[in-house]
Amino acid sequence: MATVPLAHSNILLIRHAEKPDRGPDLSPAGQARARAYVGYFKNYTLVGANSGTPIRFTHLIAAADSPESKRPSQTIAPLASSLGLAVEKKFEDSEYQALAAHLMDKEKFANSDILICWHHERLLPLAGALGVDAGALPASSAWPDGWPDDVFGWLLQVSYDADGGVIAGRTVCINEHLTDDDLRSPPGDSLPLG
Repeated sequence: MATVPLAHSNILLIRHAEKPDRGPDLSPAGQARARAYVGYFKNYTLVGANSGTPIRFTHLIAAADSPESKRPSQTIAPLASSLGLAVEKKFEDSEYQALAAHLMDKEKFANSDILICWHHERLLPLAGALGVDAGALPASSAWPDGWPDDVFGWLLQVSYDADGGVIAGRTVCINEHLTDDDLRSPPGDSLPLG
């Protein structure tokens, strides 16, 4: 029997860390967030239904570096180093649909915990391309309609069942509360921290 892509998998989607007024790199605050992600994600547990299940990343994915931004890969580079994993950077920011198709087509992504770091304008469309139907999620998911320009501390958690379908009760948006600047929670966020 063939393995279903994304069966029993979890995907966490984050925005790259803070940026300066100019340039492709992280700001000092962004570098601090990137370093803080090491401990945060090493101790992350699922929220929502079946909360408390630990995440053990098997794949780290970032938007490909460009002259305009290296921030997604820089954001998860410290975590990658601490876990001994490579950051996959095959897809440009605008190729989020191709990334989703790639993840949903390869058996190697079944039974996986995947972290994706992208640009905020494409995170919700990427989640949609990964099968999330925002209209079908319960209000407790705190799923946003948009991603504000000044928010860096939200995390989208998407979990999949044995058939590779999205589990609505484990698909949520949370505030990481990682830095003092993570003041704005997603609409209706009442979930415990991961």
